[in-house]
Amino acid sequence: MSEHMAAVAGNMTMGDLAEALFCSSLQPSEPIDSESVYAAIYASLRSHHGQIRECAEELAASYGKDPEITCLRMRWARAVVARTFPAARIAS
Repeated sequence: MSEHMAAVAGNMTMGDLAEALFCSSLQPSEPIDSESVYAAIYASLRSHHGQIRECAEELAASYGKDPEITCLRMRWARAVVARTFPAARIAS
């Protein structure tokens, strides 16, 4: 993990990281390793102007449109984040 990504991840909760991953273009059907997760979260944050709040807003809008698909993707994102960042803070 790059130093920059380590600093970003160190300041985020598990929920924040999962929201950023949720909003990324990474798909469950793709090969997923730690580098692809870091890159996806970094790109997601960059596209949302570094504001996790914008990711949360996108998540909420998605839930309003299709709650079942949104729940499935968020469960996937949380599981990937838990594996990739085992030391992430759980508190939101």
